[in-house]
This record gives sequence, C-alpha cells and structure tokens, in this order.
Amino acid sequence: MKGISPLVATVLLIAFVVSVAGILSIWLNSLTVSTTELVGGEASTAITCSYGGIKLSDLSFSNGFLTGAIENTGSITLGNLSLQIIYQNLTTQRIYLCLQAGVAKSCSAATLSLSPRDLVYFNVSISSNYDKIRVLTNCTSVYFEAERADVS
Repeated sequence: MKGISPLVATVLLIAFVVSVAGILSIWLNSLTVSTTELVGGEASTAITCSYGGIKLSDLSFSNGFLTGAIENTGSITLGNLSLQIIYQNLTTQRIYLCLQAGVAKSCSAATLSLSPRDLVYFNVSISSNYDKIRVLTNCTSVYFEAERADVS
C-alpha cells in the first residue's frame, strides 16, 4: 500500500492550517467587536452616572408611615427611584416609587424620575423595626443611605 507523497501531504497540511486560522480570525474578530461594544456601553453609563447625586432629608416615622424628601443633587436626570428598607433582622423591602398628586407613593413599578435639583416628598408604609433606608436609582453607583438615627 502506498501513502501520499510528502509534497501533497505538506500542501494539505498548509491548507488545513490556513483554513483553521481563517475560521479562528473570523470568530476572534466577532468576539472583539461585541466585547468592545459592551465595555464601551458600560463605560459610557459609568461616566454619565458619575454626574449623579441623590439625597434623603426630613425623614420622619410615625404610625407606620415613613415620610421625607428625596433630592437630585447631581447634574443628570435620575430615574426608576425606589426605597430599600433594611430591617433589623437583615431582611429587605423594596418600595418602587411613582408620583401621585405631587407626592411619591408606593407603586408596582418604579416610574419616578427626578431632574437635576428637583425635590419630591414621599410617604410610604413600612414596619417599625427598620434599621436603614436607601434611595436607589437607575444608576447603581448613585444612592443614598440613612440610618435609623437620622429619622425623627
């Protein structure tokens, strides 16, 4: 039985290596483009959110209701505002906020947005064993936390 000649074997090996390299270069190019777009989008969001700021003030708890003010202290509009109540037993409650008759109230979805320097008052029902209150926004790096001692 005769095998193939060394010249044909070399040509076939080179053709195989070139075709595998071509497939890998197409895949690598696609991966690079999608990763670059993803990282660029996240960097753009992080840069935009770095101009954000939020603050809780005038906090008061009475008869099962927490009231206070939320102020956008930054220079960008912040959306999807919600309150996160952290209780003494370390459980949490998320309260989505929307505007009803000029006051932020509990809703099924967070639709409240604040333009720069806007202030809105809220009134929500919570349990009395709360420990901390956080206001959260669509920018994960922009939030404010108040301790129980900050509430009158």
